Amino acid sequence: LHGSALEGTMGWGGKGKGGGVWVWQPPQKGGWGKDWGKGAGKGHRSFPIEKKVWIGGIPEGVTYKELHEHMKTAGAKWTEVFEGNGKGTGVACFATVEEAAAAISALNGSVLAGSALHIDVWERKPKATLGIQQSAPLATMGMPQPAA
Repeated sequence: LHGSALEGTMGWGGKGKGGGVWVWQPPQKGGWGKDWGKGAGKGHRSFPIEKKVWIGGIPEGVTYKELHEHMKTAGAKWTEVFEGNGKGTGVACFATVEEAAAAISALNGSVLAGSALHIDVWERKPKATLGIQQSAPLATMGMPQPAA
């Protein structure tokens, strides 16, 4: 095949096979990723630690919306309910340090969906120590002991 016959079978030549010129367009709001609406890109990580409170005792099935309605009485701006390893816990974020402190005293022990919530200051999880873990003594591992 030669010339236009080759171009037609190979999808070149602009005959409806997606040819044409690609034109760069600037990214839409929120960049190239998904835009999750009003709170796009927020998340509790964008709040300083001192403006967050830890919430424990969240019953299974409670959504962040239900938690937010409960925490909004103390001025919460953002709430999350954790899943996986953090199941039953969540976070609420506030505009000021004073609001966060007031929420702890006002809402600790309050009841949501039949369970009492435990509300406390947010603490950063300690990073796992890198390096060699302390190993068990040789005697507990069934290894022969060196002669004394």
